[in-house]
Amino acid sequence: MASVLALLIQYKYLILFPIIVIEGPFATIVSGFLVSLGIFNVFIAYPIIILGDLASDSIFYFVGRFGSKSINKWMLYFGVTEEKLEKAKIYFTDNSNKAIVASKFIHGVGISGLMAAGILKIPYYKYAKVCLITDILQFGALLAIGFFFGHAYNQITVYLDNYAKITSIIAVSVVLVVIIIYKFRKKKKFI
Repeated sequence: MASVLALLIQYKYLILFPIIVIEGPFATIVSGFLVSLGIFNVFIAYPIIILGDLASDSIFYFVGRFGSKSINKWMLYFGVTEEKLEKAKIYFTDNSNKAIVASKFIHGVGISGLMAAGILKIPYYKYAKVCLITDILQFGALLAIGFFFGHAYNQITVYLDNYAKITSIIAVSVVLVVIIIYKFRKKKKFI
């Protein structure tokens, strides 16, 4: 935290974009704190934050879109077949806005969901539009949290860490339950 704060104070907007690309939510809260101190201007910082996170989302999308052959090889190790991917594509196509928004908010699922949009070749314009709207709302709220509660950044960091851990545990638990149910049903068909 201290090193990010020091970098942002020293280099201001020059370093904000790359830090947001790497760690958007945390850096946004710190930026909100710096706005409250008068070090950052909200009308400059907020667009940089939105563009930085949109750049990060785009990287994941294009890794999925153009690196899907390499990713598909790894997915086979986890039991993801072309048939399952086709089912996911149908779900993602029918519910792409919900899936993208969920990927933006649920740590642990996020990156894979954003890459899935690329793998499944969801039109980039649609993907970027949903990410942009989500970013405007999400990062506006995080900037406000930093502005009003930035002085308690150590406690906020603990809450963000706990949020990430909890959502990751929930996501892994849901995946495990789905796998267990799938395997149980598969065994039941053979009996």
